[in-house]
Amino acid sequence: MVGEGRFALVKTTLLDYPGKVAASIFLPGCHLRCPYCQNPDFADPGRINAELSFNEDMEGFHRFLNHRARILGGLAISGGEALLHPKLPELISLAEEYKLPVKLDTAGLLPEILKPYLDSNRLNYVAMDLKTLPERYSELGWKGSGTKSAEILLNKTIELLAESGIDYEIRTTVVPPLVDEKILKQLEPLTLSAPRWIWQAYHQGNTLNPEWSHIKAPDEDDLRNILEIFHPVAEVFVR
Repeated sequence: MVGEGRFALVKTTLLDYPGKVAASIFLPGCHLRCPYCQNPDFADPGRINAELSFNEDMEGFHRFLNHRARILGGLAISGGEALLHPKLPELISLAEEYKLPVKLDTAGLLPEILKPYLDSNRLNYVAMDLKTLPERYSELGWKGSGTKSAEILLNKTIELLAESGIDYEIRTTVVPPLVDEKILKQLEPLTLSAPRWIWQAYHQGNTLNPEWSHIKAPDEDDLRNILEIFHPVAEVFVR
């Protein structure tokens, strides 16, 4: 598969790991097809020339850490869905070798894969995307049902995070019609155990489904206006 041995590396970022100067890795492959996804090359690696986006491999990343780890505060690993990628354990091991805290981004639908990383204290921070109401995940390409329903899996991931003792956040991209003010209110109960619930403004651009590239969505000022009449128990930030 394209990208199994290669991934994207952003050598320095102030945005991807709260409070830290970090490097960011983006791993290809995802089990969702969110129409507004702005990492379409990583959700569906077969659609692009790998050399354009997958600019690093394990050997090169090892060399990078050997030279730069001392000035980094952490490593952020995202996707796609990072928990699906075969190189994730090796990447975390490399970060541990260089004593770098690890932040993981996940869609929250793989609690059985996430649990061993939490149990072994191999993660220092997790950001879980809560994309819309669980019953609407089929609109994102989710094919689970019954005991694999999105609601059950999301709740299990949130439970694991709350019990883990590590720092974490739940985050939601506000992009109608999947997420609007009404749906934010309906999502609130799922977020109450989280230290923070991040609302992200959707920005127009390259999307997995081109029809969503110019969709009109609330900007950061709109989200702050919603916050004035919105009173979640968990603390809410607009990033």
